[in-house]
Amino acid sequence: MSENTSAIRYPRKRFVRGLLRGFGRLALPLLFEIEIQGNANFPKQGPLIVVGNHTAIMEVAMMAVYTPWQVEFIGSVDIPHEASTAFFAYAFGFIPIMRGHMDRKGLNVALDVLKQGGVIGIFPEGGIWEPGNMRPQTGVSWLSYMSGVPVLPLGFTSARGALGKAFKLQRPNLRMDVGELIAPAKAPEGVARKAYFVSYAEQVMGAVNALLPPEVRDRPSEVVDERFELEVVVADPKGNGVEIPSDLWVTKAEALTKLLHRPGILKIFVKNLKMPVVPLQNLHTQPAPAELVPGLEQIMHYLERENPYFLAYRFGPKQAEEMQVGLQEFLRLVQWAAGKEYTLLVKPIRRFYSPIEEKEIMQVEQGEYVNWR
Repeated sequence: MSENTSAIRYPRKRFVRGLLRGFGRLALPLLFEIEIQGNANFPKQGPLIVVGNHTAIMEVAMMAVYTPWQVEFIGSVDIPHEASTAFFAYAFGFIPIMRGHMDRKGLNVALDVLKQGGVIGIFPEGGIWEPGNMRPQTGVSWLSYMSGVPVLPLGFTSARGALGKAFKLQRPNLRMDVGELIAPAKAPEGVARKAYFVSYAEQVMGAVNALLPPEVRDRPSEVVDERFELEVVVADPKGNGVEIPSDLWVTKAEALTKLLHRPGILKIFVKNLKMPVVPLQNLHTQPAPAELVPGLEQIMHYLERENPYFLAYRFGPKQAEEMQVGLQEFLRLVQWAAGKEYTLLVKPIRRFYSPIEEKEIMQVEQGEYVNWR
């Protein structure tokens, strides 16, 4: 999905956005129990950068509907939007940005909106594939630094899964807490700008997280000391074990296994990018090697030719490189097994300590993606 990246005359789409905001103010209280705290902290006008934590679609809806100005959102276009959200994204409009590198084209459009006294909406965590474990991106720092505009933090609670509950007429709670303005980014003399941008983004997300209720903010991590390993057993058509040639070993097994245990990422390949990756999501069902080849080939093509920043944006450059090498090695192994008509038993093992259950957990089945709505 794309949007014209020429300069925006702010505010725009007044009729459509006014209609959507008005509809939201009527419909949301019927479907949800809405709670807004800190309205007095809303500035009367822009320019302003509004930020929030991001675990589900309802945070975007709350920011659009319950803030007192027309918000110009920054939205990602590095992967296609799901059909269920694309209509509203098209209708409302947003500034497209390619995640994974500093997309100056999109950021400059946002900067121009701020120069017009506009309000930019951004979620610095940059995605929702690992809620609660996302590191803030530095786009908010760059925008605030270049424009000299303050940042308003919003804390959203209970958004994840709320839309699904609303469809079941459970009327879940949705809460938005409005914080105090954060002074514009201004790098101290002698401090590297890159390091300062990271620090400022962390300060912004710290202010956002401070708005969350203690039971949410102080919730202990569900996963401690996470480790990964890969077991692969090969058998010929008669069931006899086959030794894997040394040139087909998966040397980046740990990184590969971590990726295989990230259902939110595999879901993107399946649902957003329409790749035949379902067998790769269900290795515990022992799919035939030939079933794994098409999905792995399409993933590698996508990572090498279409979106080389996909993994780096989500896992960092070093781990992304190891994951990509692991995928390539795994593809070669699977192609070899398919050509020989061998059976391939692949067991991606994830181990971690659960403070909640107070015990060590070993997970082999990759698990299902918990719907973000």
